[in-house]
Amino acid sequence: MNYKIKSYNRREFIDHTVKGTIGLLAFPFILNNSNESKAVSLAKSTVVVVKDETVLTSNRIDQKVVQVMVDAAIKTSTGIPDVGEAWKSLFPGIKQSSVISIKINCINRSLASHPEMAYGISNGLTKMNVEGNSFPENNIIIWDRTNNELKSAGYTINTGNTGVRCFGTNQSGVGYTSTQFSVAGSSQKISRILTDMSDYLINLSVLKNHGTSGITASMKNHYGTCNNPGNLHGSNGDPYIPALNSLDSIRNKQVITICDAIYGIISGGPSGNPQVTPKSIIMGRDPVAHDYVAAQVLKDNGCNTVNRATHIATAAKAPYSLGTNDQNQIDLIKIENPTTGIDRIPADNRTPDSFQLFQNYPNPFNAGTTLAYQLFKPGRVKLDIFDIQGELVCRLIDSNQGSGYHHVSWDGTNSNGTAIPSGTYFARFLINRMQQTIRMVLIK
Repeated sequence: MNYKIKSYNRREFIDHTVKGTIGLLAFPFILNNSNESKAVSLAKSTVVVVKDETVLTSNRIDQKVVQVMVDAAIKTSTGIPDVGEAWKSLFPGIKQSSVISIKINCINRSLASHPEMAYGISNGLTKMNVEGNSFPENNIIIWDRTNNELKSAGYTINTGNTGVRCFGTNQSGVGYTSTQFSVAGSSQKISRILTDMSDYLINLSVLKNHGTSGITASMKNHYGTCNNPGNLHGSNGDPYIPALNSLDSIRNKQVITICDAIYGIISGGPSGNPQVTPKSIIMGRDPVAHDYVAAQVLKDNGCNTVNRATHIATAAKAPYSLGTNDQNQIDLIKIENPTTGIDRIPADNRTPDSFQLFQNYPNPFNAGTTLAYQLFKPGRVKLDIFDIQGELVCRLIDSNQGSGYHHVSWDGTNSNGTAIPSGTYFARFLINRMQQTIRMVLIK
């Protein structure tokens, strides 16, 4: 067992940590009240929120920053450090001939799923190694209801044999199914892009409130999947939204939900211009947990219609059972400013202005890794390592420390000095009443 703790001035701290800083992860561990050495098992549904202050410059979206945000979200969601492998893990049985479609939301051209986000996802998908080759971009379809809505939102229609395809359900030769499906008693036809052309589905929604259903997020995004959504707005969309998302073509093909929350509408939605700039994306495999978190983001930004979103709770219950809306069963991971390195610390030697734990470096790691953190005032610091089951592996730090920059090295052993196996581990940083957690990957 070999833990080395050291304090640094600003320049030394930068030299040791600049390569490893990818962002701030906040992960809610729940401690056993009777024994602090054991954490309650991790919740079932992970939702990742990535925020980057640099994604907007004079209200223009920076595509490069969006790409970093998307990549950070998928790697954190899956626990896989390689972008291509992280995406590939979502698609069991994928082949070169498989088709992945991305259902966007562009009914409001003033706030649609942004092309920068949709193509950022597409870029990640083409990094997958499938049957020995990169996944073909022509087997990716970005779609919504109509070509005109897509074009108004800034997309280019493409039905050709090269490049990412993009077209609406109203594209010639596409249309809706001839079969009608019962959605809580309402007869609906479903886009053939989903039923006939797609093997897998990614749901890319927008952060908007809704005067009837309270919010527009991933589950309500499928109102653009069926032919007669006007009949699904009664009773605040409850139970129509859960019933629609329970259809086999949606439930069995949808692999992940993503909310484009760079901008948001908190009042008067879903139409109108953006009113807030959360500068975030929200990603989760559980659509109910995803929408529960999206609702909280809207509420935190001043939305007062969230209480109408009763469909979220209904979707969690039988007969739908689409996921969980229990906050105790949701692992909320927040990543802040993944494009911001430690080299952006002010050039002088003044004391840091916050408590912060930085991503370990290297990560993934083999023989050892370094965890760096900063303290804006003195306090008692605890830094613990947990395994994926929430069991305490070891305690690296439990001491009073002064303000400034610090780091500790860890050699991948437990409190008894025994080497631990490969896997995902979590470092939890506690000071005063603040806690942060980073996810680490040990490979042997």
